[in-house]
Amino acid sequence: MSVRTVTPPATDVVGLAMKILAAQGLGRTAAHAALVSMAKDRGVTVARCAALVVAAVDGRMG
Repeated sequence: MSVRTVTPPATDVVGLAMKILAAQGLGRTAAHAALVSMAKDRGVTVARCAALVVAAVDGRMG
């Protein structure tokens, strides 16, 4: 049986993604706009897009 990890609440994931984007030099408004834009481009929610950003940084793609 595989172990399933608990997914953090969407607000936590968005907050983490915002911190990641801020570390890349984006301000808060620009980071949020980037998340919204990426989500629209991919046809997913902002929370899902944020989760993808966090997963990419953690090395857990998929």
